[in-house]
Amino acid sequence: MMTLLLLQVDGTPGTMPRGIAGLGIVVRSATGAVLAWSCERAPAMSNNEAEYQAVIAGLMFVIRHYPGSRVRCLTDSRIVVDQLAGRHAVRAAVLQPLHMRAQELVRQHGRVTFLAIPRELNRLADALAWEALDGRDWLACAVNRHHAM
Repeated sequence: MMTLLLLQVDGTPGTMPRGIAGLGIVVRSATGAVLAWSCERAPAMSNNEAEYQAVIAGLMFVIRHYPGSRVRCLTDSRIVVDQLAGRHAVRAAVLQPLHMRAQELVRQHGRVTFLAIPRELNRLADALAWEALDGRDWLACAVNRHHAM
């Protein structure tokens, strides 16, 4: 039986001027215990681009560190979830390559499902996304210490 992991992701393009998004990634056990987290940066001009970049970074993190696990990806971006589930078309040209990359990673990893959750249930991923932009030392140090373990 494959292990189920909960992958929480969030992306924010930050404040003006935009161009670089902060990405927050949290990996939890099926019982909710935090196993790992990461904050990263990626190019993005809009909220939807940032959310897709967070999904992509999260899936890459899971593929690298937890191969073979089942993944339930949780995000507060309903549009990204609906597009990845095939319920909505990806009309914005800038999102199409990001959507294709996310789908490619889903196929590469295997079993991944997506679920939209309320923003208030995604606070840690949100804090990590802002940390990637703001560079508050206390959280970055905790993230770096956790990765070193």
